[in-house]
Amino acid sequence: MPTYTVNFAQVDHVTEEMTTISRNISNMLSSLDASARQHLAEWTSAAQTAYAENKAKWDTAAADMVQQATNAGNALQEIRASYSQAEGTNSSMWSR
Repeated sequence: MPTYTVNFAQVDHVTEEMTTISRNISNMLSSLDASARQHLAEWTSAAQTAYAENKAKWDTAAADMVQQATNAGNALQEIRASYSQAEGTNSSMWSR
């Protein structure tokens, strides 16, 4: 029968990384948008329209990426809490 272990420090690190990834995605997209907006006035109206249409799709997809990373981090926190609780419960059974 296989033996499984959970490294709580590593789980905490990965959870923090998921939060950082979410924040970095948002920051990079904001920076990219700010850069594009600086030059938007120089673009033709057709290019501006195409940018606006595609940016709406892009924003939706980017928000979904951030949400998925946030959901993954939250799920990992819940898993960690469950494992920690199970470990505590099992340890207390053997210490009686």
